[in-house]
Amino acid sequence: MKRRLFTLLPSLLLVAGLSAQQDTCTPELKYSENQSLTWEEAIRYYQDLDERYSEATLLEMGMTDAGQPLHLFIISADGESDPTEIHRKGNAIVLINNGIHPGEPEGIDASARFAADLLANKDGMKKYLRSCAVAIIPVYNIGGALTRSRYWRINQNGPEEKGARRNTRFLDLNRDFVKQDSRDARAFAGIYRFLDPDVFLDTHTTNGSDHQFTVTLIATQPEKMHPEMEQFFRNDMLKELYSRMKEAQKNEMVPYVQYTDRGEIRAITGFEEAAYYSTGYSALFNSFGFMTETLVYKPYPERVNGTLQFITELVRYTSLNHKEILRLRDEANRRTLEAKEYVIDWEQDTTKWDDLLYHGYRYEETTTPISGRKSGFYNHEKPYTETIRYYNYFNPSVTVTAPDAYIVPFAWEEVIERLAVNGAEMHQLKHDTVLTVETYYIESFEPARRATQGHYFNSKVKLRTVTQEIEYLKGDYIVPVNQRSNNYIVTMLEPQSESGFFAWNFFDSFLEGQDWYSVWGFESHLKELLDHDPALREAFEKAKSGDAKVATDPVAQLQWLYQNTPLSELEKRTRLYPVGRLMNAGKMSNPGK
Repeated sequence: MKRRLFTLLPSLLLVAGLSAQQDTCTPELKYSENQSLTWEEAIRYYQDLDERYSEATLLEMGMTDAGQPLHLFIISADGESDPTEIHRKGNAIVLINNGIHPGEPEGIDASARFAADLLANKDGMKKYLRSCAVAIIPVYNIGGALTRSRYWRINQNGPEEKGARRNTRFLDLNRDFVKQDSRDARAFAGIYRFLDPDVFLDTHTTNGSDHQFTVTLIATQPEKMHPEMEQFFRNDMLKELYSRMKEAQKNEMVPYVQYTDRGEIRAITGFEEAAYYSTGYSALFNSFGFMTETLVYKPYPERVNGTLQFITELVRYTSLNHKEILRLRDEANRRTLEAKEYVIDWEQDTTKWDDLLYHGYRYEETTTPISGRKSGFYNHEKPYTETIRYYNYFNPSVTVTAPDAYIVPFAWEEVIERLAVNGAEMHQLKHDTVLTVETYYIESFEPARRATQGHYFNSKVKLRTVTQEIEYLKGDYIVPVNQRSNNYIVTMLEPQSESGFFAWNFFDSFLEGQDWYSVWGFESHLKELLDHDPALREAFEKAKSGDAKVATDPVAQLQWLYQNTPLSELEKRTRLYPVGRLMNAGKMSNPGK
């Protein structure tokens, strides 16, 4: 296999293979026998395709927590593996991510089958490559894929062995896309920057419902898109994909079944995707995002075939509509550069819905065979079809006006690192500088009582905004809000964001007091201060006369004095969110210097 080194992303190691040989022979897969590819088998499979076809290139893209590189397989008509060149030629890029939860492996096998069929020109499929390149992550969660057992997801109908849900660091990677605690997620972010995909698909299995459908679909929350892009997504792209799955593939698909009440399904709700999910992350970069969720109770070959069918239809649609997809993304990217207001939280609109033809099973009560408890189940001997409501509209609940730039102190290294990985352009102050900035004080918040992803998640944040002068130090970072990464920057740096750095505890240390006083010897210093400051003494006496607690409680007196003397200046940073908001950068003479 020929190898070459790319230098497009200095932070990534990119090792490529390219062959000139053509062969229509298809490598063998085992999903029809209820078996899934192991990670080692999947990589050998793609290495074989790389050797066989000049259109195929297999790359190694950064390190994962498992100590193994994350692979990326690119298929293009002329073998071009530089995404910049692919886009320059007017072609769209589809990125397919598999095995984020290796216990849900049908995408691993379906993507391998699709790649082989496409390269072998099955049913004339190579025509899609005239206007579309396909990029595949064979297995994302390598650590979970290496931990195989027949007992993972024990209620799942195949395959015989499955991988573990969490990665080597015991992280659920589908909650790690923006906080990026894992090497896996940081490598994925590098891939996303490298490819800048126009369409994104993440493949999964769901055990959260039971019905007659094999394939359910989560699509990017349309309201997150710019208006013209949203209309195209709702009225053209989604309708065509659902129609093609039903008519061309004979495999009717339904939106992800997230029901409003347990029991018989009368309505389902759209998926409100936080930015830490894969499709929430892709939406930050104006990609059309999808997540397939095949039903856990269906036989494994059916789930693989359903995923394969959707991949085929998605690539077909992207190829046929590549010009419009690229135009809409270009326009969305342009608007992102100019946007001033950003929605960082949404709420469901319960006044709007679409009617949906739903094929379900009757819900009945039963007694469980071991514990004897009462439970419900969906009776497969009693199928039905009814029209139900699908609530898939959302309204903004928290909107912020972005500053001209954020200022992130040098001390917050992990924040700076993640901003950089996600393409944020920054520059550092050349000198210590006093700047007038808009600041937040955290008035209240609610920390989680139990850890999620190793973090005690902060929510229900209430803020107080103060414009003040803050001294910044040489090396602190100016992060302009005029770039392609604006959505990521605002989502992560605003403390009210449900997915931001504050929510994930990156800034929690600032919530603690910076200093305090010791009771021993403190009063003698206060007496000296009061003897030389008549105004302070007068205010102190007034406070005692007006507040019974201050009048009778010695501790309250000391606290009052501490907070109303110059000593309190030491504490003015307590609960002061460390990221400043520069609102009038245009009036400054080069704030970076």
